[in-house]
Amino acid sequence: MYCSRVRTQRVTTFFQRFSPSTQAVSLIVLAVLVANAAYLLGLTNNDPITWTAGISHSLCHLSCGRSSIDPNVGALTQTLGHLAAVDLLHGHLPWWNSLEGLGTPLAGELQSAALFPFTLLLAAPAGLVVMHVLLEIIAGVSTYFLLRRLSVPMWFAAVGGTLFALDGTFAWLANTVVNPLAFLPMLLLGIEIILERASDSTRRGWYVAAVALALSLYSGFPEGAYFDAIFCGIWAIVRLFSLAPEIRARALRRLALAAGVGLVVALPTLVPFADFLKVAFVGGHTSALEGTAHLPAMAMPMLFNPYIYGTIFDNAKAAGAWDVIGGYFTVSVATLALIGLLGARLRVLRVTLAIWIVLGMAGSFNLLHTRVVWNIIPFVSNSAFSRYVITSCDMALIVLAVLGLVEISERRRSSRYFTGAAIVMTLVLVWGALAAETYNRGVPHHEKVRIFLLALSIIPFVVILALLVLSRLTTFAWSTALIAVVVVGESLVMFMVPTLQAPKQITIDYAPITFLQQHQGEERFLDFGVLSPNWGSQFGLNELSAIDLPFPTSFKNFIQENLYPGLKPANEFLVKGGSEDAQALEGQLTSHFRAYEDASVKYLLVPSSIALTPQLTALGVTPVFHDSLATIYQLPHPRPLFSTSSSCTVTSDGVDQATTNCSSSGATLLRGELSMSGWSATVNGQSAPISTFDGVYQRIALPQGTSVVDYRFVPPHEDLALLAAILAALVFMGSLAYEFRAVRRRGADDPSANNVE
Repeated sequence: MYCSRVRTQRVTTFFQRFSPSTQAVSLIVLAVLVANAAYLLGLTNNDPITWTAGISHSLCHLSCGRSSIDPNVGALTQTLGHLAAVDLLHGHLPWWNSLEGLGTPLAGELQSAALFPFTLLLAAPAGLVVMHVLLEIIAGVSTYFLLRRLSVPMWFAAVGGTLFALDGTFAWLANTVVNPLAFLPMLLLGIEIILERASDSTRRGWYVAAVALALSLYSGFPEGAYFDAIFCGIWAIVRLFSLAPEIRARALRRLALAAGVGLVVALPTLVPFADFLKVAFVGGHTSALEGTAHLPAMAMPMLFNPYIYGTIFDNAKAAGAWDVIGGYFTVSVATLALIGLLGARLRVLRVTLAIWIVLGMAGSFNLLHTRVVWNIIPFVSNSAFSRYVITSCDMALIVLAVLGLVEISERRRSSRYFTGAAIVMTLVLVWGALAAETYNRGVPHHEKVRIFLLALSIIPFVVILALLVLSRLTTFAWSTALIAVVVVGESLVMFMVPTLQAPKQITIDYAPITFLQQHQGEERFLDFGVLSPNWGSQFGLNELSAIDLPFPTSFKNFIQENLYPGLKPANEFLVKGGSEDAQALEGQLTSHFRAYEDASVKYLLVPSSIALTPQLTALGVTPVFHDSLATIYQLPHPRPLFSTSSSCTVTSDGVDQATTNCSSSGATLLRGELSMSGWSATVNGQSAPISTFDGVYQRIALPQGTSVVDYRFVPPHEDLALLAAILAALVFMGSLAYEFRAVRRRGADDPSANNVE
């Protein structure tokens, strides 16, 4: 007993060494670590290769479920991010990816987040987990300091920070979509700092907002960043009118300065994207398609009972909802938000947040054709609005929920209001359960899995029951703490479900990968459902198969005209799975065999369970590798990456350099890389114009004799973008240094000034 008291006293003494704010932030960090404990401790593996490619085997706990909704976490985030990170670590700017299709912009593709600082982590084996943990911590800590700026008590602010760190988008989406999510509360915090310091001529405080905006744009997902920026802009306008009229102009100037510097600093990533869009296919991201897209009604119960249809894509009948939803709220947060709406302090902000949530959700489900109203805002009609607006709606809901928690703790709202809010959300849950019954009926599951899914669907009801009980006990001081525990506990459990559903062990068949790495050279392989796009970029393999958005229009047209006529969607040149898709690609390969060889296809990577058609065997396709998972076939006459007329010889010194020797003038060098604005070439150090051959390939004229030909890709206008960004960064650092010196000088003249936060 004595030893126990001593240990307790030592622990207490240890924590007392830290400030209360540090303790609060530490709890947010701890919650994030607990939420990701299955990954961090190696209990499960979130490597997306297990469900976005066919080259691995998995061992599972209860069942093998997907850890994320969007397969782009494997096709784009991990693979292209890894390539960009490796390029940067080797001293190369990641402008071009020669390993995907016929080659394509890498930084300009944007979803690779090629210039995002955290992308460097993807060079490491567990980089994806570490990156997401850091982003969640940034999101949670930024939310904490934002709420503190709104005069929310420290521990309630810590609750809000934890809730946003465990946001439903973080839980369900692991691709580049989540990157800008971390900087939404940071941008709001920056706005609040600007407004707070508007009366101070020395401490301008616009730096946090500028950094947050720049990082949000560098993070690689413009749609999410755009909706976050709209939300932050409305927040700024509303909060601007809380200032005295005489200082609004100063605050507005600083807001504009932060926005301007942030945008200019981000030009090195925005300019390549804008230039690529001029020659890119953008799929469904057009007014005609995205402008009317919305969530199905069946997705509505998932916002408050996330696993009402089972875990991610567990129920095939609910696939239509999983395909387009972008996150969830939880029932406890929604209950507290109803209370938060009733408070008097920050009244205008509370109403604004509620309106944003209502309009955002109405637009997502197109209730009363609200999506048409949203489409008035520039670029919204071209975006997946229903998926990406949910993040800002969740931020609004969490701010209201924390304000509701404050209302309860200060006894400003009687238990009657709390009970009423809980009853409303109970009815929502009951309605959702009844609506979901049609989709859940008859779905086969093992007994243990059925019990697990039943428990998941019941958790929100247990939570709301706990809140109903606590709503009658608000006169007790400890009841608020219990409410906070219930709310955070629900978010933690819901967040952890995908992490626990992931495989406990993944075994990758590296044998076919190693074979290709050793024998492929500069030629390409065509995948039939083994190493799906763009996993070749992960392993340094040239893969003709490709999936991306934006997608080079010239390559899209070339595929549809020469490789796979009628392919839809045109930006998904791949075998999605199953023997039927593989057989269809075999048929196209047979019909357009010469075009595939001209595209430098040397190998076919085929599942061993699929037999090669006799027609391809007759064309000279032969097996060169086989194991239980994959068989590799070789084509007889693939065109090399560099080729020229018979009067010349050519040797390559890498994909960007070739040496030629021509016995006569008038020869040309053909390079099997995608021709695009931004490419330049030199012959013996002299600039040489590049023409386009067959609509996609590069061709230059060669002189007589020996020539060294070098190729270089830099996005158009990138030099100017880099110069502008450097100048903006210098303005940022110069202004910050000047302000720091001014504050120190004022502190020396007036010691009391240093006490200002």
